[in-house]
Amino acid sequence: MGSPSSIDSGVQDRIRQQEVIAELGQRALETNDLDQLMHDVSVAVAETLDNEYCKVLERLPGGDEVFLRQGVGWRDGLVGSATVPTDLDSQAGYTLISEEPVIVDDLREEERFSGPELLTNHDVVSGISVVIGSVEEPWGVLGTHATDRREFTTHEANFVQSAANILAAAIERASKEDQLREREAQLSVATDAASIGLWLWDIRENVFTADEFLAESYGMEPELVTTGAPIEAFFDPVPGEDKDEIWEQLDRALETGVFSAEYRVENADGDLMWMVSRGEVEYDASGDPVRMHGAVTDITERKQREQQLREREERYRDLFTSMSEGYCVIERVDTPPEEPIDFRYIEANPAFEEHTGLTGIVGKTIREVVPGERQEWFETYDTVVETGEPVRFERELVTRGLVLECYAFPVGGETDAQVGVLFTDVTERVERERRLEELIERLETSNERLEQFAYAASHDLQEPLRMVSSYLQLIERRYEDDLDEDGEEFLAYAVDGADRMREMIDGLLEYSRVETEGAPLEPVDLNAVLEDVLDDLQLRFEESGGEVTTESLPTVEGDSGQLRQVFQNLLDNAIEYSGDGPPRIRVSAERRSETDPEWEISVSDDGVGIDPEYSDQIFDVFQSYHEGEGYNGTGIGLAICERIIERHGGEIRVTSEPGEGSTFTFTLPAASDSD
Repeated sequence: MGSPSSIDSGVQDRIRQQEVIAELGQRALETNDLDQLMHDVSVAVAETLDNEYCKVLERLPGGDEVFLRQGVGWRDGLVGSATVPTDLDSQAGYTLISEEPVIVDDLREEERFSGPELLTNHDVVSGISVVIGSVEEPWGVLGTHATDRREFTTHEANFVQSAANILAAAIERASKEDQLREREAQLSVATDAASIGLWLWDIRENVFTADEFLAESYGMEPELVTTGAPIEAFFDPVPGEDKDEIWEQLDRALETGVFSAEYRVENADGDLMWMVSRGEVEYDASGDPVRMHGAVTDITERKQREQQLREREERYRDLFTSMSEGYCVIERVDTPPEEPIDFRYIEANPAFEEHTGLTGIVGKTIREVVPGERQEWFETYDTVVETGEPVRFERELVTRGLVLECYAFPVGGETDAQVGVLFTDVTERVERERRLEELIERLETSNERLEQFAYAASHDLQEPLRMVSSYLQLIERRYEDDLDEDGEEFLAYAVDGADRMREMIDGLLEYSRVETEGAPLEPVDLNAVLEDVLDDLQLRFEESGGEVTTESLPTVEGDSGQLRQVFQNLLDNAIEYSGDGPPRIRVSAERRSETDPEWEISVSDDGVGIDPEYSDQIFDVFQSYHEGEGYNGTGIGLAICERIIERHGGEIRVTSEPGEGSTFTFTLPAASDSD
């Protein structure tokens, strides 16, 4: 048993703690400043228990953290900014799920949880923490801490809990006051927005009184209305037919006890306003009516909206009926989960009946009207209901030989399960597309056959041509001494013609194989391709004294072998048609932007040039612009270039003037980043 002095000390501590709690409770009743109260509680708890620290931690939305809303002893800048996790390894998190105060004698030896950085960084050793609010719905944590090892008593823990209870009560009261102020503000706004006025009719004395709202609405003097006048005076602003309705309802209300009427009144500006008035009758002990009290509301805007809605509905009905497109509204039917989805027709216009051949369908379900309807259509309509997003699809009516383009969209409705479906007859368009697809297929087949024919024809011509060439050479060897000058000339023409025929056949073979024997497209470095071509043409450049200037070329998606042929043909032509001077050729590349999918490659020369009139013709097979002018060529090289570039998805063109040189430009797809 403790000594008298220690007992007296403990009693004095509890008395002091009770005094502090009483003082804090009084302060909580006198202030609306929660943060000041939290600060005062923190100071009082720390001083009363002789601790260095006290904190009020507020639980943040989500519950994963609490933040230091108020406190004493902590380093500057932490109050109002520091956060503490609420996991079970944290003292704060452990406290939030504890029914009793959490007492820590020595945080260094604690096994239930570890101290967060907020405590360890301040050398906290011992302390008490309690829940503010309930464990079921905690607002936060109140904690007090010391830097030395202490064994806190149950009375001290209860003292901290009492302080937390004061905070919880103040927080709850502040929350309710905020809710009350919000409700009052909402009520005020609602009352103003609803334009409500109050009235009272003393039936025995026939005195009708009301507030200023009714006086303003009726265009009457406020003093007359508020002091009272016979009820008949309030009927003056009411049109005759509406006045009769009010009297009829008043007579009925004296029997039923309930009054309700909608009518118009003319205000001071001469404008008609719609009002609705409702009231209840009070009776005396004998059952005789004594007074009627009620409220009047301005419903002019509502009536105007209703009128506008009726007008819109009338216009909609006219449009709905006259539409050339079929239109219907369907609504999802509530069916058990084990049964398939179904929709009921709500509306259908004449064009819908004309397109589908379905009549008398309103009120029936789709499965009743069209038993064989495909399940995917039901799923489509259901998707529109569930997502609120429109869907476009095509539907073929085989029995009627029609194809309809359908646009299904949500139209709301009372159940939010209604779908509008617009049907447009696209049969002609679909038929055109089908015919076009068939034409393209026939053209592809025809092109394939033409390629096969060109290959076979050119291949088969090789053998008789070899025979002609062989016999011409044989004649030249055997009868060279017997031929006169004309004979030698004729023989030379024949040999030259055979050689040209061979070149043309070889070119035709090459042209026919562009599509069939091309390699798959892959990233190709055009610098390497051009370098190989220049190596092959080195002798020709040396003989002609030509020069080639090249810029850095890109990597493209292509067939390296075919692109090599394009460069070879263009450079060979530039040398061939360079005119009297040595050829000067420049190869360059350009891309309009980094996102442009194509590169433009240009091969320019300063040769004899081409008349712009023939800029398209030169790409045709066996068309040579300079034929007969002393230049060699079969007229198929540029045709091969065009076909190769088209296979790559590009195009080739020429810009030229006679005597000004030529620039051949072709486009190629840029290699993708992944490549």
